[in-house]
Amino acid sequence: MADRGRDRTPTPEEYREQMRRQRALERKIRRGKKRWRVFLAIYTLLFLLAGAGGCFVLYRYCEAYERSLPEHVMDDFMASTTQEQWYDYIRSGVELPVSEFEDGEALFDAYYDAAIRGSRFSYWKYMEEYTSQTPVYKVRGGGMDLCLVRLKPRGSNAAGFGRQLWQVGEIRSILKLDRLQSVTVEIDAPAGEKVYLNGKLLGEENLTGEKAPVPDLTDLESRFDVLPSYQRYRVENMYGEITVTDEDGAALPPIRENGSDRIRYVVRQEEKHSFTVRAPETVTVTVCGAVLPKNEAERIEKGVLEGLEQYTGNNAFDTLTWHYEGLYTQPEITAVGRSGKKLTPLVNEKGELIFFNEEDKTLAEEVRPWAEDFFEKYINYSGKAYEAGRHQMLLNTILPDTELYRYVRDSKDAMLWASATEVHYDELTFADFSPVGDNCCTCTIRYKGDFAATAWHESYNYEMQNAYELSFVRVGDIWYAAAMSVVAG
Repeated sequence: MADRGRDRTPTPEEYREQMRRQRALERKIRRGKKRWRVFLAIYTLLFLLAGAGGCFVLYRYCEAYERSLPEHVMDDFMASTTQEQWYDYIRSGVELPVSEFEDGEALFDAYYDAAIRGSRFSYWKYMEEYTSQTPVYKVRGGGMDLCLVRLKPRGSNAAGFGRQLWQVGEIRSILKLDRLQSVTVEIDAPAGEKVYLNGKLLGEENLTGEKAPVPDLTDLESRFDVLPSYQRYRVENMYGEITVTDEDGAALPPIRENGSDRIRYVVRQEEKHSFTVRAPETVTVTVCGAVLPKNEAERIEKGVLEGLEQYTGNNAFDTLTWHYEGLYTQPEITAVGRSGKKLTPLVNEKGELIFFNEEDKTLAEEVRPWAEDFFEKYINYSGKAYEAGRHQMLLNTILPDTELYRYVRDSKDAMLWASATEVHYDELTFADFSPVGDNCCTCTIRYKGDFAATAWHESYNYEMQNAYELSFVRVGDIWYAAAMSVVAG
């Protein structure tokens, strides 16, 4: 019965009710789907609006972030700064301790042009000072650190979102001239010599007080008690070109010492000194404390003792003549005799110094009358040879068989033509009597006189100053003139 009830056909009313319910259910389902679509559309729209707003805010934040990056300011600064502006920024903080002999501006310009100008500039964060509140960058160029650029905020929260906009604040030069090596200039020059460094005269303030050795000293000067020396100038911290000139404007070559930061110049003394001195080997001659040795003598002679060996024996001495030149120092020449007594030189017309042995006073008293007698007869004969007897009287005072004797003997014919001469002595001395053994001695005769000469139809006056060195030989009780040599006049 139950199965038959389920299989029965619904009545029309039941069918219409079922259909109504079915349509009502479908309408309800359709309304639910429509509301979901509306909700979904609204939600989607709201989500899109929120996303769009978030994207806008994010964009604005990113824009503010990008605008607030200090690198943009640095990029603009690097691109807009000219070479001349870079020069001014870098030069402003560079201290170059140059001397008064260099132009610091010109020196820096040359260095800048050679090492920096035209090179590629770049910048880096200077981490030692960089902070988010104060960005600091280091600018490099030519392989060197040139300057620091410190940025500062432009207004407050100018970029938005609490971020700052930046502008260039301080520019500080940090260039160190490590590549610019300095040297010290030393100039050795004779005292009183004017020396110029880069066209400027060196003064006393540049003197060091040191005594600089003189180059190329002669062997004699190297033995002086006090070696010749130059005064030394010193100028430190020279960076550029160096030109040293003497007072004539001649440029001096530099002398570089390996491994040293010093450059030397030497002003060589143009005016040199020379001297000639003559003395017996028994006299000790010194020049500025240096003894003149016999082996340096230019000439070694027997002089007025030549040919008198039988009278002098082993007591004869050589007369030495020294000549030196090219000396930097004015020579101070002294001489002492056997006893250590200081001797006074005779200076001839050539400026040569001539020393003689120190005088033996006892010998001088004995021989001086014979020397005076000889010289009186010599002058009388020289002035009036034509008068009878004068020639023979002179010969009687001279040792026979000597050069002096033969000279006077053979001079008679020539002297007869000499002028008649009268003489008045202003000075006449007989000195330097020195023994050479027991029977020989040397001495000097020096005179200055006014001579009045008459020859045929004319007469004239003249002055004469001469000095002679003589040797005398004793035969028995008589001292004879044996040799005579002009040493001055």
